[in-house]
Amino acid sequence: MLITALLFQNSCLSENNLITYDELKALLIDADAMKNATIVDVRPQSEWNAGFIPKAVNIEHDTFIDQFGRLQDGGGALTSIVTSKDTTLIIYGSGTDNARLFAAKAIKLGYSDVKCYAGGIADWREAHGDYLWLTYEGFRQWYDTQCPFDDDTNYLVDVHPASLYTGGHIPGAINITSRHFTPWFPDDVQEITDVISNKEAAVVFYCVGVT
Repeated sequence: MLITALLFQNSCLSENNLITYDELKALLIDADAMKNATIVDVRPQSEWNAGFIPKAVNIEHDTFIDQFGRLQDGGGALTSIVTSKDTTLIIYGSGTDNARLFAAKAIKLGYSDVKCYAGGIADWREAHGDYLWLTYEGFRQWYDTQCPFDDDTNYLVDVHPASLYTGGHIPGAINITSRHFTPWFPDDVQEITDVISNKEAAVVFYCVGVT
């Protein structure tokens, strides 16, 4: 009970230290603000591999804080990656208090602008239906399990121009070029739903680089 009480006390944050989905989304599209911001995913690496909020880095909670709520190695898991204490830190996890405790410890380490996205990955996906990035390991686990994608619940989409797609693509991928996702071709958006009619399907997009 004492340990639980201490962990709860240490994880208390003010309203100023909380960030909403809308605020985080606005930050992500603000290129200038993101130059001085780091989004930290505190979940285990296996969960991180399966999908994370765009531009986030993974610092597992257990590598930063031990089971008694004490910093591991003086907080080196964080300070070795985010060296400037003036960096805006956005901390999130699975939606549990782990992220709150991580954020509280970051504040005690001297980081001057720390925010906790309390809803975490569950709020990002379930409440707002937003997309995630995948690591290669996470992609391969999904791909090896689901390929050849013939059950109408999983799709791999190559967004390159047709000439590049026909020149070579990941086996099992279908081609829906990136022009169909832009506001300059509103009439073409229907093609996506023509090909992928199941809006509950898992859809993984890829291209040469992240844009």
